[in-house]
Amino acid sequence: MASGLAITALFALLYAVVFVIGVWFLPSTLFGLLLMIGFTLLIILFQYGISPLIVGWLYSIDWIPYEEFARHYPHLADSLDKVVAINGIKVPRLGIIHDLNPNAFTFGWSKNSARVVITDGILEYLNEKEQNAVFSHELGHVVHSDFIIMTIVFAIPLVLLTIARWAYYAGWYSGRRRSSDDGGNLIGLILIVVAVLAYISYYLGYLISLIVSRIREYYADEHSAEVLEDPNALATGLVKIAYGLLVDTNNGQVKERNRSRVRALRGLGIFDPNTAKGLGIISVSSTKVLSMEAIQAAAAWDLFNPWAKYYQFRSTHPLPAKRIMRLNAQCEFYGVKPTIDFSNARKIKEAQAGKSMWDEFLSDVMVKTLPTLVFIALLGFTIGWIFGLVGFSTLPFLNTRNIILMWAVGLYIIGFLSILKTRYMYKSGFEAKKVVDLITNVKVSPVRCVPAVVEGVVVGRGVPGYYFSEDMKFQDDTGLMYIDYRFGIGIVDMIFSLRTVRKLIGKRVRIKGWYRRGPSPYIQVDTIETEDGRRHRNYAKHLRYFWPILMFSVGIYLFYLWL
Repeated sequence: MASGLAITALFALLYAVVFVIGVWFLPSTLFGLLLMIGFTLLIILFQYGISPLIVGWLYSIDWIPYEEFARHYPHLADSLDKVVAINGIKVPRLGIIHDLNPNAFTFGWSKNSARVVITDGILEYLNEKEQNAVFSHELGHVVHSDFIIMTIVFAIPLVLLTIARWAYYAGWYSGRRRSSDDGGNLIGLILIVVAVLAYISYYLGYLISLIVSRIREYYADEHSAEVLEDPNALATGLVKIAYGLLVDTNNGQVKERNRSRVRALRGLGIFDPNTAKGLGIISVSSTKVLSMEAIQAAAAWDLFNPWAKYYQFRSTHPLPAKRIMRLNAQCEFYGVKPTIDFSNARKIKEAQAGKSMWDEFLSDVMVKTLPTLVFIALLGFTIGWIFGLVGFSTLPFLNTRNIILMWAVGLYIIGFLSILKTRYMYKSGFEAKKVVDLITNVKVSPVRCVPAVVEGVVVGRGVPGYYFSEDMKFQDDTGLMYIDYRFGIGIVDMIFSLRTVRKLIGKRVRIKGWYRRGPSPYIQVDTIETEDGRRHRNYAKHLRYFWPILMFSVGIYLFYLWL
């Protein structure tokens, strides 16, 4: 994921540089717009051409010849042969990442130049049928030409963004400003309208591209079910990959694993790391049997929490529970009974949160956004007064002195609201918890936390294989959890990632923090204690008080000006 973000940032920077050059040196005409669109398309094609090479370079992949792959994994080779024969494609290049973090992904230029990669974790924790299901899902992306389709789909919003920015700068800030006559003003107004419409179209296009991406994932799931003639294999595989099943059932102890080099590539992997990273439920009963009740409780958040709908709206992948439900619906066609049963998920949710969760959701949103809303209201009111908008100029009490007083009082209100927000998001009352206790909590959100203390072992970095990841992966005897150590200041995070994280991997720790889910479950660290007595504090909570202090300080200064 880190490399994917790095690649995206690199090409975004390239796009920004090209666009700035175009704004200042190309004519503000239709010809200039066409040139900018041409540059945008060239950047997209360049990214399409070079990205597979960058991915292959950044990830430690052991490429295996087909003959060796078939000898070691004959069950996977059988599925591969079947797919290749039916669809008439070339055999993809096959790779293994020697990492016990279970995942699989595919990348390449076309169905005849694809690479399919699985990790050792897929082979370790999934049975052969589940391995086949995950492998066939990735082959589904290959035969459906998703590399090309998704490149085109995501290119369209970028072209719309280019049009919007060109129209905006051509109308206002181009080096060739319009004359002040009526014709020039009319053209400028038209360009601003075009910019607004293009920005709206860009946003709608981006949302549509996410919908298309989620549909392609469903198609790949259907391909997996078709190859195996059983949707259950992928459903149970998703439970293990997205919700995790990484406990050693022989003795229940955590083993030190090779550090992960890959989690997934956003848009190409078996699941979206933004929606499933850290979904580390290991629900094991006293007989070491997977607990269906715990799975349903974990899935209930996906199915019923309004925050899940919000995050699904912005994701390239459907939430795991949604995919499993769709796979269950296909079982009748293949004459099999669904293995994963969500029939009691609603009862579990209602037992914890009642009939509706919208009241908690709206409370969370209000707490999260109220300081910002007050600031926007102050800013809007002031702009209306400055430009003499209808209604503002007729208010007799509005003058410069009273506007200063309004801002002084408003900043104090924002400061107090920010303190209330911090106290709401960082509650006290820490209690000892197990991972499975936390993961099955349906009411939790990115705002509404559960203060918790967990004990276990740090098994890896939060972003596997990323050297500058300050976050970690934690495991107790019931499950895995993503540990968020982000401080909020880049240099501090980098120092912690370089000096401390590698020393914590493999050590038993006691972590005190705030459990959240948004959409993946994670613990935001307050303190990490090791067995040898070392303590690592995180002051992200304390840093949040900087803004109220700033608001109060500016407010005092404005009061001084007002007096």
